Amino acid sequence: MNDPLIAVLAVLCNASAQVAMKFAGRAGMNGADAAESVNRWMAWLSPWLLASVALYGLSFLLTIRVFANNALSVASPLMAGLTFICIVMASWLVLGESIDVRKIGGIVLILAGIVVLTYR
Repeated sequence: MNDPLIAVLAVLCNASAQVAMKFAGRAGMNGADAAESVNRWMAWLSPWLLASVALYGLSFLLTIRVFANNALSVASPLMAGLTFICIVMASWLVLGESIDVRKIGGIVLILAGIVVLTYR
């Protein structure tokens, strides 16, 4: 793969954006304050939500470069698979979610798929 570091950075930005979105949801974006319009509007200015948008934007721009320099049929599944793995790991490390045998099995299958797709 060409530009592997850019691909990894794009994946990390995407996964980080999703974690930031989770924190934004905890901070009031989940509709719990829907009756109070001031709180609703303030939630849109949440640093977590703004960080999420910025990280998604950066991930988008980096992904464009990766797709431009690699076969889409390899780059897209590879990056998607790595994003899924990063989300499971971040959910465990940052959010305290559990990892069970089913999730570990899913990670193993994703890794096997990545190997099959990228093997030359």
